[in-house]
Amino acid sequence: MNKRGAYFFVIDALIAASVIFVSLIIIFTTHNMVPDTSSSIRMIEDYTNFLTSTKVREFQGDYVKSLINDSNITNLDNTLVEQLTEFYYYNTTGKDKTRIMWNFTQEISKGVIPDQRSVIVYMNRTLLYNRSVSPIKNSNLVLSSKKICFIRIVNNTQTFIYGPVMMDVMVWV
Repeated sequence: MNKRGAYFFVIDALIAASVIFVSLIIIFTTHNMVPDTSSSIRMIEDYTNFLTSTKVREFQGDYVKSLINDSNITNLDNTLVEQLTEFYYYNTTGKDKTRIMWNFTQEISKGVIPDQRSVIVYMNRTLLYNRSVSPIKNSNLVLSSKKICFIRIVNNTQTFIYGPVMMDVMVWV
């Protein structure tokens, strides 16, 4: 009779040890995936700084060179965001520059924003460029950077300042 009671205690101890062991394995192997926001924030800040500090003459893209050759870009001392603002101004005055703005923004985004990230660029709530890898509503992290832009327009008859224009860049995974 004592042997039978000992078997129950041994089996009960083995079951308890296995439950504790499995519980510890589950606890230590599961962890929450938290998105790394620091690299994403740094990336969008770098992109907006790149747009505001790089002059058209310093940018070596093929599409930008073709715009210079076609006289769509006349002032090479404009920064990239100033040039985008100039295209936006001409688009609002009736000269359709929508395709030029889209392709220009696409080219200046290459290499700066990775292909697995989605990006949208607005200017005064007007969509200039959209590259969506996934829907924005499915994203856990959406970053936005806003810049106020001005441009000095030099026409044949007058020189004036156009702005302020709000540029909004949104990036998500």
